[in-house]
Amino acid sequence: MSISTLILAAGKGTRMKSDKSKVLHEILGYPLVWYPAMIGKSIGPEIIGIIGHGREQVGPYLNSLGIKPVIQDPPQGTGHAVQVALDMLRKSTADDILIIPGDMPLIRKESIAHLIDMFKPSGAQMGILTARLDNPFGYGRIVRNENGFVTSIVEEIDASDEIKAIDEVNTSVYIVNRDFLVNAVSRIDNNNAKGEYYLTDIVKMAKGVIGAQTQEADEANGINSRDQLAYAALVMQQRINLRHMQEGVSIKSPANTWISPESRIKQDTEIWPGVHIMGKSLIGDNCRIMPNAWIKNSGIGSGCIIGHGAVIEGATVLDNVKIEPYKKL
Repeated sequence: MSISTLILAAGKGTRMKSDKSKVLHEILGYPLVWYPAMIGKSIGPEIIGIIGHGREQVGPYLNSLGIKPVIQDPPQGTGHAVQVALDMLRKSTADDILIIPGDMPLIRKESIAHLIDMFKPSGAQMGILTARLDNPFGYGRIVRNENGFVTSIVEEIDASDEIKAIDEVNTSVYIVNRDFLVNAVSRIDNNNAKGEYYLTDIVKMAKGVIGAQTQEADEANGINSRDQLAYAALVMQQRINLRHMQEGVSIKSPANTWISPESRIKQDTEIWPGVHIMGKSLIGDNCRIMPNAWIKNSGIGSGCIIGHGAVIEGATVLDNVKIEPYKKL
């Protein structure tokens, strides 16, 4: 089953209060849209990015990642975002289309794989990634029938008290049969209070919709404000640091250590508080990275000691080298 990815990145992000497009705000040195883009690249080579606000910035960035941008102007809802990509979708040879918002960096590859694995043998025309939240207020609720299939997504404003009691919510991540998607989004209308075209309207058109739950509730978080950006960065920091510790790296103060998603560290290396390891960096085994060191896009050999406050960018440090405190390379 071949899959193409559609990333929805046209939103303005008014609450960010920024001249920069929302999806270009960064977590650990990478724009928000980079995270779903990497998921898409892990699934297949064809990725389409829907852009709108800030397209002068977002378009070139997506091009640098090998993603084809399509302009949505003016934005008229998620359904309209897919409509503007219809020509490209019709030409696609993919069987199915994975749809991911560009402002949801916490979605895990494992959750997407789970969604695809459930969707493939189901015979359904659509799959929805869902999450269970202690406080689902504001999210669209997932309504299932007695067989477990999703029958509708009910938005908060339209929900009865019974529906509001449902704690399973829509993450806005979908996998949809391409032929069905092309046909269905051509038929949705904007006959609603906001006058927008909602992608969720296609749920009731589908012959079978499955729901697959995320591993963590945080995966459902979209980024719409600076505080949400900071929280997502904290979650990502914790995930990355935990992974390194599980692989044999000693991190003295995980809350005060920042490691990019593309950096790699070998076992028995010690990371002291305040360290930043950014970009694509590789740290060898049995190193000691002292407090407040900054390492970016660099290779550090095995058995090295990087003195506190050292700054290393775009450099290679050989094995068993000691870098003096505050040294710049």
